[in-house]
Amino acid sequence: MPLPLSDPRIFVKTGLVYLVLTFSLGGVLLMLEALGRSVPYVFSVEHAHLGEVGWLVNIVIGIALWMLPLNRERFPATQGRYPTLVVYTSFVLLNSGLVLRLIAEPWYQLSGNAPAAATLLALAAISQPVAIVLFVIVAWQRVRAPRHPPPGVH
Repeated sequence: MPLPLSDPRIFVKTGLVYLVLTFSLGGVLLMLEALGRSVPYVFSVEHAHLGEVGWLVNIVIGIALWMLPLNRERFPATQGRYPTLVVYTSFVLLNSGLVLRLIAEPWYQLSGNAPAAATLLALAAISQPVAIVLFVIVAWQRVRAPRHPPPGVH
């Protein structure tokens, strides 16, 4: 049964897919270098972005949504977790922005600044920060002091 896009595990599983893709692309780039083939620098940038946003950011968001304390007063409809539409939107914006960047940036760099590539790159540049802001809005409301701190903790 597939996971709904608002389930934090989808971030974790997507991050794991990106981890495999990152190491696969890294292996290809390394093999090309070993064979003396020149690879445009932009592919190294995309490799880094694939690992940092694709793997790391997805994993961090997924684990944070999964593990942050519940806030039942703020989110009663979801038993304290988070508004699912906001999380769904964050997932879609983060990952569609990443895919857009992975396609548009090399296209833009290697085509001599094609206008269509520039448009897609601009969409990626907008979608990823918006995704992070949406995540922060949800996470911020779940980071709070415990109701009953352990003895000796003020």
